Order: sequence, then C-alpha cells, then structure tokens
Amino acid sequence: MSDCKTLRNKRIGITAIDLEQKEHRGIAAVTKSLIEILYKNGAEIFLITSVGSKSFKRGKINKLYDHIYISDALSSLQKGFEYRNEFKRNIKYAFKLKYKLMLSVFNLYKSNFNLKYQIHYLRENDKKKYMYDDRVNYIQYIKGLIHIENIFNLCRLRSMRLINKEPELNIIKNELDLIITSCPLSLKRKDSSSTEIVQIIHDAIPLQISTHPENPNIFYNRLLDAHMNSKCIYVSKESKKIVRGFLKFKSHKYKRYSVIHPSPSLNINQLEKALNIKTIRSINKPLILFNSSIVERKKVEKAISYFEKSDLVKRGFLLCIAGKMHQNKYCNYIKNICKDKEYIFLLDYVDEVEKAWLFLNASLLISTSYVEGFGVPILDALSLNLPTLASNIPTFKEIKKLNKSNLLELINLNEELTWKDKLNKTKALNINIKELKLIRINHFKHFIDKFENDLISKISSYI
Repeated sequence: MSDCKTLRNKRIGITAIDLEQKEHRGIAAVTKSLIEILYKNGAEIFLITSVGSKSFKRGKINKLYDHIYISDALSSLQKGFEYRNEFKRNIKYAFKLKYKLMLSVFNLYKSNFNLKYQIHYLRENDKKKYMYDDRVNYIQYIKGLIHIENIFNLCRLRSMRLINKEPELNIIKNELDLIITSCPLSLKRKDSSSTEIVQIIHDAIPLQISTHPENPNIFYNRLLDAHMNSKCIYVSKESKKIVRGFLKFKSHKYKRYSVIHPSPSLNINQLEKALNIKTIRSINKPLILFNSSIVERKKVEKAISYFEKSDLVKRGFLLCIAGKMHQNKYCNYIKNICKDKEYIFLLDYVDEVEKAWLFLNASLLISTSYVEGFGVPILDALSLNLPTLASNIPTFKEIKKLNKSNLLELINLNEELTWKDKLNKTKALNINIKELKLIRINHFKHFIDKFENDLISKISSYI
C-alpha cells in the first residue's frame, strides 16, 4: 500500500448493524476490511451504533459515565446479539423492545424525524483490551463511537412502512466528512448542510430467493429508500444490474451510483499468525475447502456430491466445510448427509486465524453457489492465488477478471462430469512445507496493494 495517506484526518462514520450481530457473516467481513483499509490510509473512523448503556440517558456525560458507556458498548459488540431469535423466543425481551421502540418513535416524531446522536472517543487503553479478540479487533482502528438509540430498529420500522418517513441524520460536515452504511438502510441526511451518506448495496438476494429469511417487501423498501435518499455503492456490476432491474431504474438515470468491489476478508496479520500454526481441528491431510454460510443457495450438497464422486477420497483428501451450522432444516440435511463420513469435516464457525490457516493450507477452494452479490471467499482465494473451482455465475466471472493470472476455473453448476474431472486433477498441497504457504502470502501482499489503492481512490471521490 502506498505511504501517501490520501484520507489523512478525514473523519468517516460507518454503521455497525452487521457488527452488532452475534454471527459475523459476509457483510461483517466486508465492513471490518473497509475499516482497516480506511484507517491505514489516514482516516479517523467512527462506528455508528445502537448499543450502549444506561449512562447515555443521564444527560450530561462526564468522564466516568463516558468510560462506563464505552466499556458497555464494546462488551456488547464483543458478545453480539441475535435480535430476531431473541424477539421470537423471549416474551420479556419482545415486550421491552416494543416498549422502547414506542418511546423512540414518539421521540422521533417529536424531533421531526431528526435522530439524536452522541459522539464518544475511545481511549487507547479501552482499545487494547480487544486487540487480540479476532471478532472485535477492528476496534483498534476506531477513533470513537457515535451512539444513536435504536437507529437500526427505527430504520427497519420505516422499511416496514410503520412510520411515514425516513429517520434523518443531521451530523454536520465539520464533525464527519462522510457516512458509509454497511448495507442498505431506510435512512437519509437532513439536508445539504449534513454529512453525505453513501450506502453499500450488496445484492438483491431476498428478492431472488423465496426461502430467504428477510421479508422481500421490507427488503425492497430498504433498497428503494437507500437509492432515493443517498448515493449508493454496489459491490459488483451484476448486483448493480439486478438491483436496478428490480427497482426499474432506467439505464441513463442514477449515474451517481458506482461499483466498488469489497476487499478480501483476509489480512496479512492473520495470514502470518496462521503460517506458524501446524494444524487446526486435527486436520493433518490435504484438504479441499468450502468456506461459506450454510444456506440453500450455496448448494453445499453439490460440493459434497462432486467431492465424493471424484477420486479425492481415495487419495486421502479431506473436505473441510467452514460455516456456521444453524438449527434449521437445511443445516440438519447437510449434517445428515455427512454423518459418519470421516473424510468430511463440518467445522461450523471458524475464527479469523483458523480461516486464514484453512486458506493457506487448502489444496483447492470449491464453491457451488448459484447466486451471489459478490463472493468474498472467491476473492480471498484469488488474492492468494489458491486454485479454485466455482460455479459459472456472473459475479464469479467478474472476480476472475480482477487478476488475469489466476487459478480460478468456472464450471456450470450441473455439469457433474466436468466437476469430477477437474477435482481429479487437483494437486495436493503439503501442509508441512512452509515455503509453499509463503508464496501465497507474497502473492497476497502484491494483490492487496493494488486492490486497496483502487478502493481508496474511489472512496476519496465521495469526500
């Protein structure tokens, strides 16, 4: 990365809706990477969050209360929440949330939809306690927290059309130079004197897949509100095409919307830590990696089937499936077809260093997804020059073009014989040879330099 810090002293707010969740999925990985890159290029990052403590409600916040608030907020981010599940199964929690939301809505109308906010600065000692926790080590790059009570729930109420206009952020330009949302929100800036809001649009998957847990009507409203009130960034040309198609935007309209590919979720610190780890989870054989959330659109069963029909099992390979196994019908189905198969490792959730180890030591990455907004695991593999077999979908084609000299092969999802043939040609990576992994790390360093410079150049254009 260039030594020239193009964002020096620029103050950027980033919403933490995905970072507040108990499970950090793809969007959280994108947000964490963005925070780190912006910080390394000189920006001061402020996390816009709804988590906090009772001390915020005391009115005037002195140093003691501020410290209590920050400790509570950081601990909440470290723990994470399962808002939807908790709302469904805990009557007491649901009642308290509804009551708090009623108060928040009342106050929102009272303030003419102007969201009240409080800026808190993090002390270095507060950050240090979280630097070695892979889940929240992004806190080391955070300058401060901007607490807005119930901001994301209020945005969702607007998406549900239970309130009649979008909540407004009136953070003035001398406090922040730019606000970035990590996903589309029903949110707007108050007026031209307020800080510009740029919204990241990942995909339209809840509108494409009937089994997606997100209500399609609510998600459509989120997309529409984001586009009508803010500048938008798409993570791929394909997501831009599909989202604009659903919203029925004409091609000549909304030229302010551009494509900025997310950065790899891996980073050099994690890779260097993983380099010195001999094994994780008792893995001691050549491995094929499947890294993704375990949901139907990923077609995990296809990856398992193609692996079993190849000669990889006979050659002593393991299939390592890294992704959170939820208590639902699809995950139970995957568990059942892997039952008593010692050559398949269902790793469930892996932390960031474990994930880096898997990518460094994999002989091949496999992805059988049939729809993606982008596909960060494929980008991660590309950044390391890790051999990859993936379904021939538009977003993966887009990733392939990011680096001409790549080892990414794309195959039509249902061409079983082709998958089998390509898998049979996989060469085993000896996980005991450190030099082979150093080659991947060096490739990553060269890849990430160019990638980050392009990303920063585009972000700078919004300030």
